[in-house]
Amino acid sequence: MAKKPLIGICLPNKGNFFAELFIRFNLLLSGARSVSLRANNHISKDKIDGMILSGGSDINPVLYGGRKDAHNTKLDKRRDAFELEMISYAVKRKIPIFGICRGAQLLNIFFEGDLYPTILDFDEYIIHQNSIFPIKDVYVKKKSKLFDILKKDKIKANSIHNQAINKVGESLKVTAEHEGLIQAIEKRNYPFMLAVQWHPEYLFYIKEHRELFNDFVKACNEKKN
Repeated sequence: MAKKPLIGICLPNKGNFFAELFIRFNLLLSGARSVSLRANNHISKDKIDGMILSGGSDINPVLYGGRKDAHNTKLDKRRDAFELEMISYAVKRKIPIFGICRGAQLLNIFFEGDLYPTILDFDEYIIHQNSIFPIKDVYVKKKSKLFDILKKDKIKANSIHNQAINKVGESLKVTAEHEGLIQAIEKRNYPFMLAVQWHPEYLFYIKEHRELFNDFVKACNEKKN
């Protein structure tokens, strides 16, 4: 029997326990094995068939020319550097990549896009609610990989973020929005590179969000074989 694909989950050296737990659970449901990738571990990256960029701390504004005085949460510069290196490794080998929240933002930076250092830099009067429950409407563009997966042009999603994508990186395409804020990006001419601003791992009980993991694992299987 063929081995299930092995997915590397990029994580900080400490913390993100619940995010890791829920991501691993979703991958298990989708028929994949998983391993954590951290700046301080020594897992052989040449064994992975796919990569997830998970959520977490804000990204250092220096990486995208942002304001150094931005009111960001605690930064993790070592994680930023490690994950940019991992993206480079994966892109060169066309390994499927699924970005979640911070992961979407970092992917955008890798392709020379930038961010709003905080949501208030997008709109100082915005009422931004953070919740792991699906509280916001996300509008999906029909001519996109995301729409092909979800089969819907509007879904409910959660919201747990402080930064957001501003200028979109080279060769990336915006595929979903919420009140003018970018909610999903994907890369053209790539086996699977999709990133969302929300946290689908916590919404495993909703079919559309489960399908994101299913389609990602399917792409990893194809890469493996």
